[in-house]
Amino acid sequence: MDITLRGLHYSQILRSLKKSRVRTEIMLYLYKIYPNSSYPSDISRQIQIDPTNVIGGLRGMGRRYDETTSLVGVKLVEAINLEGTIYYKLSDNGKIFLENMELINQLN
Repeated sequence: MDITLRGLHYSQILRSLKKSRVRTEIMLYLYKIYPNSSYPSDISRQIQIDPTNVIGGLRGMGRRYDETTSLVGVKLVEAINLEGTIYYKLSDNGKIFLENMELINQLN
């Protein structure tokens, strides 16, 4: 039986994060700034990862970053369109997931 968090399957989330250090770094950064949002180039600067990889981790991109396992795809991050600019914010589910998995200990 697969454990779920508000309709999300832990196995799917864990697979998404284990496959990508980029996704984990993005999640931890968005947790630091929660409930604020940020845009990909700012996230890239803050976590010092190439902007293309950040976009791939957030929403998927080609074969390397599958859309279904992207942070938006597994509903850990929300995409917010403000006047034509897409910002990304840790979802409530993402925050709960990080706190339950104690990944936030990596922040200290």
